[in-house]
This record gives sequence, C-alpha cells and structure tokens, in this order.
Amino acid sequence: MAMEITNNYSSYTVQSGTVNSAKKKETEKATETVVSNKANSSTDYANELAKLVPSVDFRVGNGYSSEKNGKTLTINPKLLEKMQSDPEQEKETKELIRGVESAMNLIDSINKASGWTVVYKHSYIDENGKYHSVGHYRNDFMLNMSDKLREERRKNSEKLIEKSEEKVAEVKEKLAEALEEKKVTTTEGETTKKSSEESAYDRAEQLLNEKMATAKDGTIYLDDTDIRTIIKAAQEDDAGKATVKNQAQVGANLDLKI
Repeated sequence: MAMEITNNYSSYTVQSGTVNSAKKKETEKATETVVSNKANSSTDYANELAKLVPSVDFRVGNGYSSEKNGKTLTINPKLLEKMQSDPEQEKETKELIRGVESAMNLIDSINKASGWTVVYKHSYIDENGKYHSVGHYRNDFMLNMSDKLREERRKNSEKLIEKSEEKVAEVKEKLAEALEEKKVTTTEGETTKKSSEESAYDRAEQLLNEKMATAKDGTIYLDDTDIRTIIKAAQEDDAGKATVKNQAQVGANLDLKI
C-alpha cells in the first residue's frame, strides 16, 4: 500500500513538473516576443526620426560619436522611450531634431564663407532633451597662409574678441547705473530696440565666428543654448528665402499683354 502511494505521488510529481516546465517555456517565449516587438517598434520609430535629419547619420546611444570623421546625431534611448509615451516630449524633441537639420545647413554655409571645412561634427540629445555637440574644423585658407599672415590673423581675432568682451562689460556697467538712477523703463526700451536691430542670423554668425576664433586645434563645442540661437537664425533665413521665392512665383504668373 505504501508502495502504491509512493508510485502515485512520483507519477504526479513528474507530471506536475512537466506542466510547470511547459508553462515556464510559454512564459519565456511570450516575454521574448514582447521584448522583440518593443525593440522592433523602437527601431522603426528611430528610423522615422532619422528622416527628419537626412544630412547626418542618425543613431541611438548614450553619448555623441567618438569617430574622427562624418556627421552624426545621437539620441539617448531613455529619451526615445519617453517620446513614444509622452506626446509633449515627442513634439518638443522632433522640433529640436528638425531645427538641428536647418542649423547644420546654416553652419555649413557660414563656415564655407569663412573658409572652414568640417572634418567631423557629432551631436547628442541627452535623456532630458538637451543638445550637445563637438565638431572639428579645418581652415583651408589659414593653412595656405604664411606663418606671418597666420599670426597676424590670430592676433586680429583676439583683438575682436577682446573688444566684444569690453563692449559687453560696458553695457552691463551702464545698465547697473541706470538701475541705480531708477531709469529701468528707459533702459529696457533702448535695449529692446538695439536687440531688434540685430537679426538672429547676425547673432548666430557672431557666435560661430567667436567659437572659431577661440577654438583650440579647430575643435568647438555647442550647447543647447547655442544651437537654439542658430536654429532661430536658420528659421529666419528659411523664411526670407521662402518670401523671395513666393514673390518670384507671383511675378512669373503675371500674364502681361501689350
């Protein structure tokens, strides 16, 4: 009798173990499927984002590329995941990515006019949606200059930067004096007027020229504030081109008869 119970129990144990094993495999398979689907979904999503920046190599990672050539934009995987569940974050980041594409084109245009050639430029959007970049540039014009002319150009650049810093300090000092004399309203009006007279393009060009002038070995860094200044300039530049294009189209559509 005892033997019979033992045999029945053993049989039950084996059968139960087989069922548990089968359930475990099904669970693991289901988990793998979910993970696989999520990975595929993220890959498809990243591929769609890449279409917003066709001029660079779009990637997903935890920092900008360390390669010494090419142009890349890397987005943090945590931000990518957040974008898929947060419409506001998605909208904001997509606008930044589109802006980066416009900014890259404007930077290339300004660099070309200044004689700079891009060796590499790597950008990164961190998990908080903030932009960072490092770029290395070569000045072909400077390379072809004599040592004497190169040194003179460097000194002139340093003088321009020094004058710019002095001007900023002077403005700050005048503003402080105005505040003490309770002329805040007047000062704010003058500051707004001066600011409006200088276009976003001018500010972006000045920003890049100053970065280039102080760059060590041709390496410059741009942060979130810098890129948004350049994006604004690129938007104004694109708007200006669109206006000129529309005016040309209007003129072309006129059917003049004599």
